[in-house]
Amino acid sequence: MLGTSLSLSTDTPTDVDTNLRVYVNRYVDSAKSEYSVAGLTLPNQQILSRADTIGKGGEQRKVTRLDETVVDAFGVAATASVYWNVVRPPNTAITNTVIKKMCYQLIDLLIEGGAGANIDAILNGEM
Repeated sequence: MLGTSLSLSTDTPTDVDTNLRVYVNRYVDSAKSEYSVAGLTLPNQQILSRADTIGKGGEQRKVTRLDETVVDAFGVAATASVYWNVVRPPNTAITNTVIKKMCYQLIDLLIEGGAGANIDAILNGEM
C-alpha cells in the first residue's frame, strides 16, 4: 500500500519539514498496512495504519490512522487516535479530483488561522 518507511513531519503544515518521525513498516497485506516508530520503549508507541474495505453498498472506505501512546506522570498509558476516513461511493461521478478537492478543503480548515488555531478550537469544543 505505502513504502517500506515513511518520514512524517511533526511541524505545522506551513513549516519546513525539519522535525521528522520515521515510521517503519511492521506488516502489510492486500487490505491493511501498519507502520511504527522504532526505538520507543513500551508502552510508548506511535503507529500509522492504512486500511481499505468495501461497504455494503459497494462504497470504498479508505482509513488512515495515527495512534500515539504515552505514559503520564503516574505511569498510566493513554492512547490518542486521529483518523482520516474517505468513503467513496461506486458512482463514477466521484473522481479522484473531487475527493482531493474535499481533502484540500479539510486541510485548509485545520490550518486556517495559523498554528493549528482551528484544531485547538475543535479540540476545545468551540466549533
